[in-house]
Amino acid sequence: MSDQTYDPVHRARYTFEPDGENLWVDTWLEPGGALPPHLHPNQEERWSVAEGEVRFQLGSEKRVIGPQDGEMIVQPGTKHGLTSSSDQVVHLRCHVIPALNLQEFLEDSAAAAREGLFMRGGIPKSLRGARWAARFLKRHREDVVMTFPPRFVQSAMIGLLGR
Repeated sequence: MSDQTYDPVHRARYTFEPDGENLWVDTWLEPGGALPPHLHPNQEERWSVAEGEVRFQLGSEKRVIGPQDGEMIVQPGTKHGLTSSSDQVVHLRCHVIPALNLQEFLEDSAAAAREGLFMRGGIPKSLRGARWAARFLKRHREDVVMTFPPRFVQSAMIGLLGR
């Protein structure tokens, strides 16, 4: 298991455990924490809540889930997101099949959050943040597609600033 990676913007902590070509990700969401809506073109995720409750978005459906709800399977290409729904830290486990570069994506995003390059929702705080975001989106677009800003805005940003 890896050291914890902290993301102060999304109020999340992660640890990573390789499983062959797959990856286990433990996530702790603080009160008010959230992983914004996104999708993975080539990966399946299997989420379960170990402790607490979280609002889980799967496609257009949103519901509060806890340990009793078992595994939430997110097929490739399905929009999903998580939002803390309690005043306690929520512990989730996710099996990512295959891992591809998801660990690098989360570590890069957390490092940029600690540097103050973007705000909640992925909005850059400065031109430096916008340049970082364009390169980040370009580098990780095979693994993770953010649903905000719209894809045409992301494509324009990558074209203008992603060099």
